[in-house]
Amino acid sequence: MKQATQHGRTMIEMLVAIAIGLMLSVGILSIYGANRQTYRASSDLQRMQAGGQLALDRLAYQIRMAGYGQIVGDFTTVSNPTSFTGNPVWACASGFSNPVDTVDTPACVGGTAAPDALQVRYQVENAATAGSGESRDCLGFAVAPDAITGIRTVRNRFYIANSNGVPTLMCAGNGLAPAPLIPNVEDLQVRLRVGDPFTSAQQVVDPNGFTDWGRVIGVEVCVELRSEQGGLVASGPQAGTDCRGGAFPNDGRLRRTFTQAVTLRNRIL
Repeated sequence: MKQATQHGRTMIEMLVAIAIGLMLSVGILSIYGANRQTYRASSDLQRMQAGGQLALDRLAYQIRMAGYGQIVGDFTTVSNPTSFTGNPVWACASGFSNPVDTVDTPACVGGTAAPDALQVRYQVENAATAGSGESRDCLGFAVAPDAITGIRTVRNRFYIANSNGVPTLMCAGNGLAPAPLIPNVEDLQVRLRVGDPFTSAQQVVDPNGFTDWGRVIGVEVCVELRSEQGGLVASGPQAGTDCRGGAFPNDGRLRRTFTQAVTLRNRIL
């Protein structure tokens, strides 16, 4: 009796099938990796955009309030018609020597190596009559009245420091207990708009060594944020420039800068 012929796959067919399967697997993994990389970059970019806008909103609000005080005189007859005294803003090149110094004119590090720092001062209403949060500093601490005048003056300081190993925009208020505001902020650069009380001319100057605070009529701020994760940018220079006009570091992180110019609306020259 004739036996049935048995059929199977040859070695060549098996190798071809394995090769095709490997090629499909590599393609699928490549697509998955590319999509995952795109998702990571998109997520970090969204966080950077939100953080940068929040940083500008916080700083711009404080700068607009700088110098606010209660009206106590006639704008046409007195040089200081409000109860506010002192400097509305105080900028330090390369940061404060001591962010929690209790004086209204903290010492500056000076130079250009480190991020700048900014102090903003203005008066608030009496705590008993003010609305929610209006009598508090940037961290929610109640602003105590002056022992002699009874006036409550907010003093908020913004600077960059490491918080849990991450460069962070910090704030120290009247309570002088610094707390983080926005993480992954690498740089803060401040420029001062200085006006002439007799002409409409103005110029933009660096705070390093600046002393003529009575002529400051506006502040320009630039914040630089980085992505939380690395490995998002291929090797080579990243498009754009930092707050100092230089190239971004080539370390695989995304970076963006955010700038805004704010007029001191309570400043009277």
